[in-house]
Amino acid sequence: MTWSLGLTVGPGGFGSAIRSEYGEVHLLGVFPTITRAVNAGSLAAPDEPPEKIVLVHPAGIHANELGRHLGNLAIAGLDGQDIELRSDVEVLVAVTGNRVLLIDADLDLIAGHPGKTAAFDPDRLAELVARDPFSTTVALTGHPEVRDRYHVAARDYAPMLVERPALAALALGHPTTSALVSTPRTATPHLRSPSRAQRYFFIVMVALVILVALWVVLVL
Repeated sequence: MTWSLGLTVGPGGFGSAIRSEYGEVHLLGVFPTITRAVNAGSLAAPDEPPEKIVLVHPAGIHANELGRHLGNLAIAGLDGQDIELRSDVEVLVAVTGNRVLLIDADLDLIAGHPGKTAAFDPDRLAELVARDPFSTTVALTGHPEVRDRYHVAARDYAPMLVERPALAALALGHPTTSALVSTPRTATPHLRSPSRAQRYFFIVMVALVILVALWVVLVL
């Protein structure tokens, strides 16, 4: 039986969801570590490893932080596997079919497709919506305790509330063709043979040792 694993990363924890070979998608919840999110998916699915893994990340995430999450996935047991990376905005575009402006209350920014971000400002939001008001969906994510003021600032656009962990299930329910990256392998790499320059340096050093030894013998 084949299955897919969806994960979300971001402030507040790691979301986990699975999709069965029959297309049924189940959101498993939010977890404090990515290892526990992966384990939750494995416990709820068959013994086989997932056929597909989707990692949903904030549009404004730094490359170093994203690399750290991929490393943690390898440590969690998904080493050497292909991961489909999708930003939160990409997922919402696939869900709505519209241009999406996502207000991220946790990061205090506005994210647009493809991956452009700006510091949150009500006037900036109004300007962006005005460029294509009839085909734009304004969405809002973030912890409930911090997103209230953003909801008030964007109330004229009836923002769609999006719980970050739910993006894992939405990504599995709305698949797309994206570039894949591989998690690093945790096994010890094979020893590499010395390069040509290294071999040349070794030969020169041996020759010098022999010459010094001959000089010492002749002097004595």
